[in-house]
Amino acid sequence: MRVVADAGILGLEALDDVFDELILLPGRQIKRADLVGADALLVRSITKIDEALIADTGVRFVGTATSGRDHVDELALAKYGITFADAKGANAGAVVDYVFACLAQFALAGGCDPRALRVGIVGLGCVGGLLDTRLRETGFTTLCCDPPLAMRAQDHWRFTALDHVLACPIVCVHVPLITTGENPTQNLIGDDQLRLMPRNGLLINPSRGGVVDEASLIRHVRANPEFRYAADVWAGEPLVSAEAIDSAWLATPHIAGYSVQAKKSATTMLLASLAEFDEMHAKTGLAARLRAVLNSEQDVEVLPNAGQGGGWEAIASLFDVRSLDSQFRSALARGLSAEAFDALRQPLKARIEFGNAASTLLASKPA
Repeated sequence: MRVVADAGILGLEALDDVFDELILLPGRQIKRADLVGADALLVRSITKIDEALIADTGVRFVGTATSGRDHVDELALAKYGITFADAKGANAGAVVDYVFACLAQFALAGGCDPRALRVGIVGLGCVGGLLDTRLRETGFTTLCCDPPLAMRAQDHWRFTALDHVLACPIVCVHVPLITTGENPTQNLIGDDQLRLMPRNGLLINPSRGGVVDEASLIRHVRANPEFRYAADVWAGEPLVSAEAIDSAWLATPHIAGYSVQAKKSATTMLLASLAEFDEMHAKTGLAARLRAVLNSEQDVEVLPNAGQGGGWEAIASLFDVRSLDSQFRSALARGLSAEAFDALRQPLKARIEFGNAASTLLASKPA
C-alpha cells in the first residue's frame, strides 16, 4: 500500500518497512500531485481535505490524527467513496491537562483556589466528559451543557441550559466547530453570551477557532478589563489576529492537545483504522503487519520527580502555559508565519501528561 502522510504524525517515520511505500511530507505542503497513485492519506488538522485535493487521485482511505474534523470535507470523501477515520478522544487527557494548567495560573495570579468556584462546561464529549469527571474527582462543582447529548442521554438531568452554564465564574468550552444543522457552534459565544458571564469571569477555550466570536471577545474585554480569556485556538490559524491575542489573558498556539500520550494514541488509532480498512477492502496484507506493530508498542514511562506534594504550583510547573503565552506573543510581535506557528508547537509533542506524573497533584477539596 502506498501511503502519503504528514511527517508530524508521531512514530510513522519508524514504519517505512511496514508499507510498500511511505511518503512523509510537511502537512501544510501536501498537494494533489503528491496523492496521485496513493492508496491512503494520513493528516493532522493543518491539512485541508477537500475535493480539490483528493479528486481522482486514487486515494481510498483518509485518516486524521485529530479529534476535530472541521478541516475535512466529508461529503467530498463520500462522493469519491473514500473511507474516513479520525482519532476522536486521543487527545482528551492532554486537553484536560491544559484546562488544569490554566486553572493553576488563575489560582496563582489571584490567590483564590478555583475549587471554591463552580465551573461550567460547554460540550460533554470526549474532552468535556473527561474534564467533568476529573474536576469533580478533585473537589470542583460543575454545571454542564450539551443539547445534542442531553437529548440522547439517560441522565439528562445532568444537563442544563447554556445561559445557566455561562453564569458560572469559570466556563470551559469543548465543542467541535459546526457551521450548519440544528446545533451549530460557529460563534456560539458572542456578545449576548459573554454578557451573561461575571465581569471578572474566566473563559477557557481549547476547542476550535470560530467557536468564540473574536470580535465580540475583543469588545467584551475592552468593556470589562477584569474578564479573563484563556485560549488555545484562533480564527484563521496560523495567521492569527494580533488584537484577539492582545485581548486574551492567556494565549497559546493550539497546543492543548499536544502530549506524547495523545500523539501516540492518535497514531495507534489511525493505524488500527487503516488495518481494518485493508482487511475489509484493500486486502494487501498490510493489516497483519500493522497489527504486529500495534501489539509490540510499549506504554509511555512515568515522568520521574514530577513535583513534590502537588498543588497548583506543581501543575503550573509541569505545564507552564504562561511561558508558552510569552513565546507566542513574542513570535507574533516578530511577524508570525505559518512555519513559526508550527515551530512553537513542536516541543509540546514530548510533554508528559499529568496522569503519568509521579505525584498526586490535587488531593481533595480545599477546606
